[in-house]
Amino acid sequence: MKKKYMILLSALSLASSTFAQTWIWYPGDYEIWLGNQMNNRRTERGAFFPPFWKTDSHYVVVEFSKQLNLSEPEEIFIAAEGKYNVKLDGKLQFGMPETMLLPAGKHNLNIKVWNQATPPTIYVKGKTVNSDSSWRVTYEDKEWIDESGKASDTSATIYMDAGCWNFDGATQRPSQFSLMREPQQPVTKSEQSEGGILYDFGKETFGFITLKNLSGKGKIEIYYGESPEEAKDKAYCETLDKLLLEPGQVTNLAIRSTSPLSNSENEYTLENSKAFRYVYVTHEPGVQIGEVSMQYEYLPEEYRGNFRCNDEELNRIWEVGAYTMHLTTREFFIDGIKRDRWVWSGDAIQSYLMNYYLFFDNESVKRTIWLLRGKDPVTSHSNTIMDYTFYWFLSVYDYYMYSGDRHFVNQLYPRMQTMMDYVLGRTNKNGMVEGMTGDWVFVDWADGYLDKKRRTLF
Repeated sequence: MKKKYMILLSALSLASSTFAQTWIWYPGDYEIWLGNQMNNRRTERGAFFPPFWKTDSHYVVVEFSKQLNLSEPEEIFIAAEGKYNVKLDGKLQFGMPETMLLPAGKHNLNIKVWNQATPPTIYVKGKTVNSDSSWRVTYEDKEWIDESGKASDTSATIYMDAGCWNFDGATQRPSQFSLMREPQQPVTKSEQSEGGILYDFGKETFGFITLKNLSGKGKIEIYYGESPEEAKDKAYCETLDKLLLEPGQVTNLAIRSTSPLSNSENEYTLENSKAFRYVYVTHEPGVQIGEVSMQYEYLPEEYRGNFRCNDEELNRIWEVGAYTMHLTTREFFIDGIKRDRWVWSGDAIQSYLMNYYLFFDNESVKRTIWLLRGKDPVTSHSNTIMDYTFYWFLSVYDYYMYSGDRHFVNQLYPRMQTMMDYVLGRTNKNGMVEGMTGDWVFVDWADGYLDKKRRTLF
């Protein structure tokens, strides 16, 4: 029996070392960059609609470092998103090496990456040397130069543990991440007396409309709605798309993007996702559309919580709630799939609590908390809403109480301190927090006059 346990432990150890490597980045940077991608997908009647609060960005130069103690020489594979250099014990290596032989002994390995477009990330794989959260990272904002003009080899910036998620293969580049897709067909379609066809996908859903067997030339208009009435209200429905079909290609008129028709079915899938149940499609006489379907987009989740009772109405209420929660669990927890599609701290804190009992997806919680905090200097409340800053602090507390993840809190703590410094700097003479110029004290869509600049105690 003891021998069996030893074999099992050895196998687990081997599996751990084999799959230890993952893509890493400066903590919070990838989350902020990914959040910017998502927050800027909102449209309103075909117009681009970005967030109206401060948008931060990733650090464009990041250094990754690891102290090594090798019992034997080891070859490593290196991949990076961005231009990079490699130092071994302070000595620059030629070019951007893809492989490198490390001699036995103690060494300092440093990889510095520049990437203006996406967060600098690296992936290192060897027998024992693998990129993971134990690597140290810095963005080097305090580099000093001595009187001879020589730059120091050690940054005065505080090093942090690297950030990571689940990009464990060399080809799984973080900047290429996308949610899963699944083809789905409408439940019904019906020709309308005013022209066009109304498609019903059976329930509220989210994804990309696909048009198949396209032919001819002319304009195509697509209108989305939660109800047939909304989808058919061409003048006032909130979301729509307009396309121009030409031989062999389609132009999305809103974003001025032209794409060739794909495969033998003359197929086109829209680039922008939408939320809907009903889709109303009209087109000019010179256009023929053989089929309308969708690519359902979702974040894979394991349902860890469940509910059943002898009341089928309550069971159905739970099912609708769980499905809605899954729809709004995407790259981050968002307020809703249809209109804003933004990350709001007040909505997120409710999602976190539901998540702990439905999915217990800690990675989505951490991504959302990083995104909502942003970077220093702090110049406004979370989402510009005073109350939402306090919800952000409460969300960190809740996360720790549910997860016990001390490491995450330690990583985040410096930004918690500077956020609290901002809050304390905006108190009145009585030490109370109140709405000041630029603050939105949020009372959701209150009718009539309501003074929102009262003192607040949390």
